[in-house]
Order: sequence, then structure tokens, then C-alpha cells
Amino acid sequence: MKNLKYYIAIISLTLVATSCDDEIIELTERDSLPSEIALAGLTGMETSLFGVYERAKSLHENNEISLYKQCGTDIVQSGTHMVDVQTGGMYGMMEYLNAFDASSEQLNNIFSGLIESIDRANVVVKFGNNYEPKSDEEEAQKNAFIGDAYCLRANAYLEMAERWDKTVFPELVEYVDSINYDVELRDQETILRQVIRDTEAAIPYLGSRLENGYVGRPSKDMAYLIMAKAYMWLGEYANAASATDSLLNLGLQLQPLDYIFGTEGGKGGEENSQELIFSWIFTPTDQDRPQRTVQMYVPLYDRVPGVARTLNQGGRPWSRLSPSPYYWTLFDSDGDGDLSDEPDGRISAWHKFAWTIDDPGAIDETLAGSQYLSEGSIITEDSTYFQAWASNDREARYLEPTTTKTWEDGQYGRLSDEAQGFRNVIVYRLAHAYIIGAEAHWRNGNEARALELLNALRTRAYGNSSGNFSTVDLQTIVDEHARELGHEGHRWAFLKRLGLLVERVQAYNPVGGPNIKDYHVRWPIPQNFVDQTGINQNEGY
Repeated sequence: MKNLKYYIAIISLTLVATSCDDEIIELTERDSLPSEIALAGLTGMETSLFGVYERAKSLHENNEISLYKQCGTDIVQSGTHMVDVQTGGMYGMMEYLNAFDASSEQLNNIFSGLIESIDRANVVVKFGNNYEPKSDEEEAQKNAFIGDAYCLRANAYLEMAERWDKTVFPELVEYVDSINYDVELRDQETILRQVIRDTEAAIPYLGSRLENGYVGRPSKDMAYLIMAKAYMWLGEYANAASATDSLLNLGLQLQPLDYIFGTEGGKGGEENSQELIFSWIFTPTDQDRPQRTVQMYVPLYDRVPGVARTLNQGGRPWSRLSPSPYYWTLFDSDGDGDLSDEPDGRISAWHKFAWTIDDPGAIDETLAGSQYLSEGSIITEDSTYFQAWASNDREARYLEPTTTKTWEDGQYGRLSDEAQGFRNVIVYRLAHAYIIGAEAHWRNGNEARALELLNALRTRAYGNSSGNFSTVDLQTIVDEHARELGHEGHRWAFLKRLGLLVERVQAYNPVGGPNIKDYHVRWPIPQNFVDQTGINQNEGY
């Protein structure tokens, strides 16, 4: 056993309640206290629990890793300026570079963030029931904290199982300012069984997403989705199907395509819609804690003379990530290379293909095609003017199509020059349950139910049944997973679970394909953790 020093950070919590639909929790680290004080009463449980939130959401505040879950799949490639990211961060994750190894600082941030989240959840799980509430209200509050802790711990363990295949279990001793690590490595199945136990323990304590009314709190819906994912990894498809059906029976409804990734109405509006099961909450009232995802998928459109940098055009562009050429073919049903004639509404709702001339005084009149441009003209990567301007392969990508799922407008006061924002980071949404449920039922021999779930998404996308499937196979599910959940951070683990990650990256990721090896299906364990605990490193690193 290794005894590692651990401190409970006391968080000052301010609950700003402007309405029932607009409750925002603000977290700022203040100082540290001994554990016996930190765990006294509901306040101590709350403090420990929100340590889980704080550490998990902080990963999305880091420019080097804010969209790490989106990297390294078949539907994404490096943007033109991914080279500005450290090779131990998203750059290395995307292109499977040697610099993304056990010494990576960014890897350590992710790993330690998950371990610390588990540690803080352990506090509530272990000590929560020791508290004797003085009223029914306190009893309900205590139970809610315990349910949240189980669910968030399950979520962290699931990612450990997906990314590393194995980990150690941190175990609290009598006082939580020390942690004992059982240095026996737990294999993936053991971790997944723990995920299932945690979700089973969480569900009786949790309200449904509709009962909670708030996307920033764990719910029965979230627990069932995590449970279903764990069962899928274990190949227990009947249990996975049952978990997704239990989730869908809780009453959430699919929302219109243009109501899912927007910010209209603020934190109580589109960001709290029934489509969304759980999000990490960011708020402009905490200006020191912005998230850093909003600029990553925006190409450098404002370098083109005549196209100004505005929030309507995408705001400040960083071009760290970009959809791969293969991704677009998934929407091209007739194979003609033209998506403008495709009836799938997700194409226009969740992507941007064209930019507007909004600074006509800056048009370069020496370039071919300039004579046809004026204020309000639309240009694309295929426009004569743009192609005449682009002088190299990099510039030729400055108007490439992209996804807008992570973009942010001015709802929270964001300025066009800011490479940050305060929209929430979506972790799970309802469509994910439909995709998992469809695969689970299909593998369990219930093709009719699989079709029902997939076609619910297709009917929403097409506005009618014209795009519905009549049969299901694995390729159908793999493709629809990309169309519906693409660029939301679920693809890497999905392909790994199916045993398809390496071959599909080699086939469709132009930058990662040449570098990926079989051992890349699991991440290296940070070397400093290996050194402290004496565990064995993952193969290949």
C-alpha cells in the first residue's frame, strides 16, 4: 500500500438564484482545512462534492486539452493551427505523436483530474451516511449528495476504463487527509463492474432529469446512460438495452435540431433543454473560470480579405480541430460531393459551409472573382475569389466547412476577439441513449426496437420518414453514431470498444493514420504516478 498525502480544498460556494430555471453554482478555491473540519455536516459533504465538479470542469479550461475527447478518430483531423498546441496535448493525441507519452504534462492533468474527482467522491460515499440529519429537508439534501457522488464517481471510473483499460482504486483511510492506494492494478472488467455498482447505488438517491429541472446535476437519466455504456463494454447487451429503455421511460423528449447546441434564453433556455442530460456548467459571473472550447473548431476565415471577424461568422478562430474529409461523405447520400441538396437537417443546423463578405472595403480587387463581390456576398472554399487568394495548402483551408456544435455567440457577453466563453460543456444528451440503445437491442436480436430508436433520430433529422432505415447492421450504427454524435467527444471510446479504432484512423484520419499503432488504443499512465505507486506501465510506452 502506498500512502499519499491528500488535502481537501475548501470551496466557497455561492448559489445565485435569479429564477428556478437559472440556478448557477459558482466555485472559487479559498484555502485548505483539516479533513475532520472539512467533513463536518452537510457543508463538508457539499464542499467535497463540488471538488468533483471543479476538477472535472477544469479540464475544459485548458487550451492544450479542452477538446481532448474529440481527438484521434476517423471523423476529425488537425486544423491548420493545431501545430500551435503542445505535442504532449491535443496535437499529440490527434496525430498519435511520440511526444504524447507517459511524461506528458497534459496527460497527467487529465489522469490526475479523474483520480482527484474519484477521491473527492469517495469522501461523500464513505462518510455521507454517518451524518444524522435534523429534518426531512436535510435528509433529502444528504441523499442527493450521496447520489451525486456515486454517479460522478461512476463517470470518472468509466473514462479510466475507456482510456487506460486499468487503474488503481484510491481508498480513504480513517482521516481523509491521507489516501491509501491499493497498488494492485484493476483490469478493465473490474473497473466496469465498479461503474455498474456505483450507478445502481446512485439511482435510488437521484431525481430524474425532469424532476431536477437542471442540466448541471446528476440524474437517474445520467446514471442509466453510464450504466448502459459499461454494459456495452462488457458485452452484456440485454442489460444495456434495459438500462437505455429505463432512461427513455423517464420522459425526456428529443428536441428540434436548432435547439440543442444554442444558447438562446441563457442557462435556463436552450442550454437547459430536455435534449441535454448533463453538462459542466460555466457562468459569466465567474470571469476567472472560462471554458476554452468555443474557438477550437473555427477556421481562420478572417484572414480572407473582405471577411471580418464577428461572432456571427464564428468569433475568434483558432483552427485546432476540423472535420475530416471522410466525415462529410457520411452526409452525401448520392455521392456527388454536394451537400446542399441533401435533406438531412443536421447538415445545416450543426455545420457552417459559407462565410459572408461583411468588410467590402477590404476586398482585394486584384484577385479573380473580386468584381462579383459586394457586402453580403457569400463565399466558400470553392469560390473563385478565395481560390485566387489562397497561396498555399494551409491558406486553402481557411474557409473549410466545420462543425458549430461548440461555438458561442454573444449571449454571455463574449467579444469577437475572445478565445474563451461561458457556454456549458455538454457531456451527455438524449440522442446518445438512442444510439446506444439501438446497438444494444440489435446485438440482442431485437432489430425492430433498434430501428425504432435509430429512426426516431432520422425522422427528426429529415423532418419526415424519408430517411428512415429499413434494416440495421453494424455499419449503419457506426455511420449514424458519427452523424448524430460527431465532434461531441464520444467517438474515440466507441471505436475502441468495437475494435475499429486503429483501422478507421488509418483509413480516414489523414494526419493520425500514418502514426497510429495497436498500442495506441490505450493511453500511457503518467510516469510520476507509476513512480509513486510502482505499478506497471501500459504496453508500448
